[in-house]
Amino acid sequence: MKNVILVPTDFSKNAWTATVYAANLATKHSWKLHILHTYQEFSNTRTGIRFTEEIRASVLDTALQRMKQLETDLQTKFPGLVVTSACMLGDLSKTVLDLLRTDHYNFLIMGTKGAGRIKSATIGSNTFELIKKSPIGVVAIPEEYHDFKLEKIGMLTNFKESEAQLLHSFTARIQATLNLTLLHVTEKEESPAMSDIEFWKEQISQRFAVNNVDYCEKNAVYRLDYNMPIPKCIDWMIEKTAIDLLLVSYNRKSFFTKLFSRSLAQTIAHNVSLPTFFIRSDLKT
Repeated sequence: MKNVILVPTDFSKNAWTATVYAANLATKHSWKLHILHTYQEFSNTRTGIRFTEEIRASVLDTALQRMKQLETDLQTKFPGLVVTSACMLGDLSKTVLDLLRTDHYNFLIMGTKGAGRIKSATIGSNTFELIKKSPIGVVAIPEEYHDFKLEKIGMLTNFKESEAQLLHSFTARIQATLNLTLLHVTEKEESPAMSDIEFWKEQISQRFAVNNVDYCEKNAVYRLDYNMPIPKCIDWMIEKTAIDLLLVSYNRKSFFTKLFSRSLAQTIAHNVSLPTFFIRSDLKT
C-alpha cells in the first residue's frame, strides 16, 4: 500500500486521538488511512464448543459494529478521506509487524495514555512493543493532544551521524519542507563549541529539505535547591521552542537511552508530551 497510514485501534479514547491525528495528516497529504483492530481468540474447555463459538462470533460482531461506527465518525469529520479497515484475530504486535513486512505504509501512528506533561504521560505496552520492533518506526500521540500542526519539528541531538539517518527517515515520507530545531542537553554547564553547533546546522541544511535550522540547549542540574534532571530539560526545551513533533532514535547504547538511569520503557513512559516519532537507529532508511 502506497501513501497509506496504518492506525491500530482498540476503540479507546487515546486510540481515537491517534486516529484523528492520522486523519489530519492523511488529509493534508492526500493519503489513505487504514485502521486495524485485533482481538484475541476466546477459548475455554469448560464451556463447550458451541458456547465458545457463540462468544467468538459475538466478539467479532461487536468489533465490526464498533469499527463501522468509527468509520462513520471519521467520514463525518473528514468527508474526503479514504478509509479502509480490518478486524483481525491475533496478537496486535505480531499482526502489525506482519502487515508492515508485506505492505508499504508511510507511517504507523498509535495512541499513548496520559494527559501530556512529564509527570502524567504514559505509554501503552502495545505501543512500546512496536516502538522496539517496527521497521518504519512509530508516531506516538498523547491522549490529550488535539491540535494537529506539523510545521516545526524538534530532534534530540548529540551531533552524531545517526541523527541524520533519523531525520531522513522522517522527512523522506513527508511531502513538505519543515522547520527544524535541534535540542541538546548539557551537563556540568559544558556547552558545545559554537563552531561545532554551526557546522552541524550547516550540514543538516545542505543535506535535507528544511526551511530553517534552530538550536536550543538546556543544562541539567542536580541540586537540593534546584533540580533540573534531563527529562525535565527536554520538556523545558519542547515548551520553549513550541515544536509540533519530536524525533527520537534509539538503541540500547544510544544517546537517548544513556540520558536516564532507569529503563528505556520508563523513560518513554514519562516523556511523551507531544507527538513523537520513534525509530530504531539500527534500521537502514
